[in-house]
Amino acid sequence: MIHPTPTRKETFMQMNDAMETRLYLVNRALDAGLQPAEALGQARALWDFVQRPYGADGAIEAVDYRGAIGADGGVVGIALHENGAWRRVDAAGRTLHHERTYFDTHPVWAGIRDVPTHVDVATVEIPCFWVRSERRGDERLWLVSPCARPGYRLHPAFLRPDGTACSVLRVGKYPASEREGRIAGEAGNKPWTGVTIDDARERCAALGQGWRLYSIYDLAAIQLLMLIETGDPDMQGALGRGNADGGGVKPTGETSAVWRGIHDLWGNVWQFIDGLQLAEDGEIVLWSADMPGGDDWVATGARYGPGEKDGYPVDFHDERGSGFDLSPLFLPSEVETDKEAAVIPDRVWGHWSGRATVALSGGSWDHGSRAGVFALSLRNPRSSAGSSIGFRPAFAL
Repeated sequence: MIHPTPTRKETFMQMNDAMETRLYLVNRALDAGLQPAEALGQARALWDFVQRPYGADGAIEAVDYRGAIGADGGVVGIALHENGAWRRVDAAGRTLHHERTYFDTHPVWAGIRDVPTHVDVATVEIPCFWVRSERRGDERLWLVSPCARPGYRLHPAFLRPDGTACSVLRVGKYPASEREGRIAGEAGNKPWTGVTIDDARERCAALGQGWRLYSIYDLAAIQLLMLIETGDPDMQGALGRGNADGGGVKPTGETSAVWRGIHDLWGNVWQFIDGLQLAEDGEIVLWSADMPGGDDWVATGARYGPGEKDGYPVDFHDERGSGFDLSPLFLPSEVETDKEAAVIPDRVWGHWSGRATVALSGGSWDHGSRAGVFALSLRNPRSSAGSSIGFRPAFAL
């Protein structure tokens, strides 16, 4: 369909509507008690959120429907006590007693939506957010903000290889399937397996500019949002068992492992994770946290804590340095063989020393309660390929 070109008058009216809406959003943020700089940042984030699904005409109505923005700027987070207990928190570390339905009105979670693409790959779009990780007393906190704030950084999942920021991240709604040698991202298909991680990277890049393989930063962003929303790391218990109890691989989209439209984040088949590898001596090597997604890899100098040991996480790496920051990632620094002594119920398989290895996430169809969105294997070389390993495309917009 050919759409008529707007007249100069119509264009002016559209611009005027947009300006009025932006001013309204700033005033709403100021009325909520934010300082001017934070109010502007909050208004920008809200404008980007509401104008995409609603347009300028419906933006004010949408914001009014979703309620006032609190003086905390919408900051929510999760805290892990040294005794292993998790709790939702606000920016000050106070316990939040929100029901899960609260997140349906939060600018980040409410902005997660299904988006079709011109390459016939169904995706789920996640709005950008800012993150802060720190230790306070006997707790470790991960905080999420829908806008820029002092002490917070844009989550690396929303950075392009050239270091510029993305407004949204799109991840494959389903693991990749195959059609005539190309990726098909639809429900009801057999996951594409039997490829190496380098094959998977090439298949994703072949979709066009901006497409890449699902990365450690994408995974970490989703893990954090899921953890804050559910308040519990046991996603099998909170959301669904998934295909993890035997019987072989199922078609994409036919398991109960679903979060906000993203299917098969655990169980069914393992998924290659780009942007993370371990060197022969166990050193953690990552995509640059400032320019992720290209050929800029950073040797962190940090050794993977559990080494060759398999088990369940009890703590996470939080080292920082030039070009890297492990604190937003849920990369175990210590594991226990006893699940009851752990803080995450998903299993981690350790590094095989003496060879460089890549990362797989989620577990497969026969991993039972060991599978989950935090399940991680760090023992496979780059040449690994098999019927239980698949992959997922992502797109930085």
